[in-house]
Amino acid sequence: MTTRAPTATGGGTLGGDEELCWWPALKAAKAIAAREVSAREHLAALLDAVAQRNPGLGLVVTLCEDAMSAAKEADALTARGELLPPLHGVPMTVKDCFSTAGTRTTGGTATLSAHVPVRDADAVAALRRAGCVVFGKTNLPEHSADVQTHSDLFGTARNPWDPAFSTGGSSGGSAGAVAAGLTPVELGSDVAGSIRLPASHCGVFGHRPSFRTVSTYGHVPPAPFAHTVTDLTVAGPFARTVDDLVAVFDAVAGPDSRDAPAWRLDLPPARRVRRVAAWFDDAYCPVDGEVRRLLEQAAGRLAGAGVPVEQVAPRGIRLDTSDRVFRALLTPVAFSTYSVRDVDTIVHGDAVPGAELGAEHVALSHRSWAEADAHRARLRLRWRAFFEMYDAILLPVAPTAAPPHDHRPFAERDIQVDGRSRPYWDQLTWAGLTGVCHLPTTVVPVGLTRLGLPVGMAVAGPYLGDRTTLALAKTLEQVLPPLGRPPVLAPHSRPTSGKAGEHVPRHAPHH
Repeated sequence: MTTRAPTATGGGTLGGDEELCWWPALKAAKAIAAREVSAREHLAALLDAVAQRNPGLGLVVTLCEDAMSAAKEADALTARGELLPPLHGVPMTVKDCFSTAGTRTTGGTATLSAHVPVRDADAVAALRRAGCVVFGKTNLPEHSADVQTHSDLFGTARNPWDPAFSTGGSSGGSAGAVAAGLTPVELGSDVAGSIRLPASHCGVFGHRPSFRTVSTYGHVPPAPFAHTVTDLTVAGPFARTVDDLVAVFDAVAGPDSRDAPAWRLDLPPARRVRRVAAWFDDAYCPVDGEVRRLLEQAAGRLAGAGVPVEQVAPRGIRLDTSDRVFRALLTPVAFSTYSVRDVDTIVHGDAVPGAELGAEHVALSHRSWAEADAHRARLRLRWRAFFEMYDAILLPVAPTAAPPHDHRPFAERDIQVDGRSRPYWDQLTWAGLTGVCHLPTTVVPVGLTRLGLPVGMAVAGPYLGDRTTLALAKTLEQVLPPLGRPPVLAPHSRPTSGKAGEHVPRHAPHH
């Protein structure tokens, strides 16, 4: 089914179409509706960008053969003067864990390398109804179970700000593709930080929605269209502007298709923000001084714009305790790689779990899981009480900016915080603080380190308070200087060549 890798459609250079690659999605939709540019022209510009920039970055891994036909249909709809959906004609990519009808969906694992779904995941179907033209799939680690983006199937996703550094994981290809101007918006997924870390590391906006506000039916893992809802897993958008982030969230937010006959989603409007908390460091998981400085500067700008910010941690919530609960409840992530026989062997003491994400408690009894879940319920009550006093809380996304690539076993990796070695797991600790309690979190780029690597800040709010975190992110966007484009993608420059995942295999539709 694999054919040739794509080549540039515009003669080798983007030329006048370069700016199309950096248009926000809503600007593109408006221009397409006004017939100032066609959906086909916009898609062609992005395909050119993928052909030229993706080699050496390894962000887009599959192109959809039917994308140009879909763009042609969008242009025909425009020409007929019909009522147009909000993201009409906008080309975009999605993480390769979302099922796409007629285009392979691998979940990053070789066992599904030839899997071609016959239907879209719910969220992908929603994007198409909103007018999007899905034209490609982005890189991810196997089973989405790593803090970086690398797999034997697709190789390494490289950061557009500096290809020697990680994009984060598991939605690393998603965030990297948005940062590199290969797509205006993206759909990723997040269990333990998989939207938030890549957004921070790649300098784009990302939103982890409140749990179950976006359907994950058709996400891999679990097995394709398994009738289960994996605890902690959410789907959410990436974008280069908050307005685009909101537009994609609005497109995908809603009940699972199996619940749609009876359920409706009606999120409360954004609060009028009166008090914002900030918690930027903790002895349990220290935050690098350079990252803290950027977070504090951003909080200062917010305060300067008239939003009161107080340095305070939620009463009754400890980062270490929350992390232990988070680790125990993360266990289902490991179920894709551990068989029932493997678990039985561990339970009987004849083997020990590895250091993979979620494997620490892979032999956890149901009673122990239930106890951890009960502890989570108590944490959720404390968060609820906290958000009766505060409208949002500002947090680190991770202790550091993007680390260098490290393909050693998980247990052998580390990160550097103020020149000291810390466990690799620390990258997930702050993300787990809100994720374990199903709280919405929006990531906002706040600045660059001395190495020129982006840093993001997490804006978390009460359960189902997505509109509030997105609105506060919009305020931050307005008061913070934009990061601009990655310098490695400046005109006439090319990314540093990588060693793996450099080509983009084109997959034909399944007939």
